[in-house]
Amino acid sequence: MNVEQRIEAILEEKVRPMLRSHGGEVRLDGYADGVVSVELLGACSGCPSADLSTRGMIEDILRAEVPEVTSVELTQAVDPELLAFARKLLGHETD
Repeated sequence: MNVEQRIEAILEEKVRPMLRSHGGEVRLDGYADGVVSVELLGACSGCPSADLSTRGMIEDILRAEVPEVTSVELTQAVDPELLAFARKLLGHETD
Protein backbone atom coordinates (compact mmCIF):
# COMPACT_ATOMS: atom_id res chain seq x y z
CA MET A 1 0.00 0.00 0.00
CA ASN A 2 1.51 3.36 -1.00
CA VAL A 3 1.40 6.49 1.17
CA GLU A 4 -1.66 7.98 -0.54
CA GLN A 5 -3.58 4.71 -0.14
CA ARG A 6 -2.63 4.58 3.55
CA ILE A 7 -3.81 8.17 3.99
CA GLU A 8 -7.13 7.36 2.29
CA ALA A 9 -7.57 4.30 4.53
CA ILE A 10 -6.95 6.36 7.69
CA LEU A 11 -9.34 9.07 6.49
CA GLU A 12 -12.02 6.43 5.95
CA GLU A 13 -11.41 4.62 9.22
CA LYS A 14 -10.77 7.45 11.67
CA VAL A 15 -11.55 10.89 10.22
CA ARG A 16 -14.70 10.52 8.14
CA PRO A 17 -16.80 8.95 10.92
CA MET A 18 -16.14 12.00 13.12
CA LEU A 19 -16.89 14.48 10.35
CA ARG A 20 -20.00 12.60 9.24
CA SER A 21 -21.38 12.79 12.77
CA HIS A 22 -21.49 16.57 12.19
CA GLY A 23 -22.83 16.39 8.62
CA GLY A 24 -19.40 16.82 7.08
CA GLU A 25 -17.09 14.95 4.77
CA VAL A 26 -13.48 15.08 3.62
CA ARG A 27 -11.96 14.46 0.21
CA LEU A 28 -8.29 13.70 -0.33
CA ASP A 29 -6.99 16.04 -3.01
CA GLY A 30 -3.45 14.72 -3.00
CA TYR A 31 -0.19 14.02 -1.26
CA ALA A 32 3.27 15.32 -2.15
CA ASP A 33 6.48 15.76 -0.18
CA GLY A 34 4.86 15.10 3.19
CA VAL A 35 1.95 17.48 2.62
CA VAL A 36 -1.60 16.15 2.45
CA SER A 37 -4.20 18.30 0.69
CA VAL A 38 -7.82 17.77 1.69
CA GLU A 39 -11.10 19.48 0.98
CA LEU A 40 -13.81 19.66 3.61
CA LEU A 41 -17.30 19.09 2.25
CA GLY A 42 -20.88 19.13 3.49
CA ALA A 43 -21.49 20.99 6.74
CA CYS A 44 -17.71 21.36 7.17
CA SER A 45 -17.36 23.33 3.94
CA GLY A 46 -17.04 26.99 4.78
CA CYS A 47 -17.31 26.34 8.52
CA PRO A 48 -15.43 29.00 10.52
CA SER A 49 -13.68 26.29 12.53
CA ALA A 50 -12.73 24.25 9.43
CA ASP A 51 -9.10 25.32 9.65
CA LEU A 52 -8.97 24.36 13.33
CA SER A 53 -10.64 21.04 12.53
CA THR A 54 -8.09 20.34 9.83
CA ARG A 55 -5.05 21.11 11.93
CA GLY A 56 -6.42 19.89 15.22
CA MET A 57 -7.93 16.59 14.19
CA ILE A 58 -7.04 15.51 10.67
CA GLU A 59 -3.39 16.50 10.83
CA ASP A 60 -2.84 14.95 14.26
CA ILE A 61 -4.43 11.66 13.22
CA LEU A 62 -2.58 11.44 9.92
CA ARG A 63 0.79 12.37 11.42
CA ALA A 64 0.36 9.73 14.12
CA GLU A 65 -0.70 7.02 11.68
CA VAL A 66 1.42 7.83 8.61
CA PRO A 67 4.95 8.94 9.57
CA GLU A 68 5.59 10.38 6.09
CA VAL A 69 2.93 13.05 6.65
CA THR A 70 4.36 16.34 7.90
CA SER A 71 1.34 18.63 7.46
CA VAL A 72 -2.20 18.94 6.16
CA GLU A 73 -3.42 21.76 3.94
CA LEU A 74 -7.03 22.68 3.42
CA THR A 75 -8.03 23.30 -0.19
CA GLN A 76 -11.25 25.10 -0.89
CA ALA A 77 -13.36 24.85 -3.97
CA VAL A 78 -16.15 27.25 -4.78
CA ASP A 79 -19.60 25.77 -5.22
CA PRO A 80 -20.49 26.26 -8.92
CA GLU A 81 -24.00 27.48 -8.01
CA LEU A 82 -22.57 30.04 -5.61
CA LEU A 83 -20.08 31.19 -8.24
CA ALA A 84 -22.85 31.55 -10.85
CA PHE A 85 -24.95 33.53 -8.37
CA ALA A 86 -22.03 35.86 -7.58
CA ARG A 87 -21.34 36.42 -11.29
CA LYS A 88 -25.00 37.23 -11.88
CA LEU A 89 -25.02 39.63 -8.94
CA LEU A 90 -21.91 41.39 -10.21
CA GLY A 91 -23.19 41.54 -13.77
CA HIS A 92 -20.58 39.09 -15.06
CA GLU A 93 -22.97 36.45 -16.34
CA THR A 94 -21.71 34.00 -18.90
CA ASP A 95 -24.43 32.22 -20.83
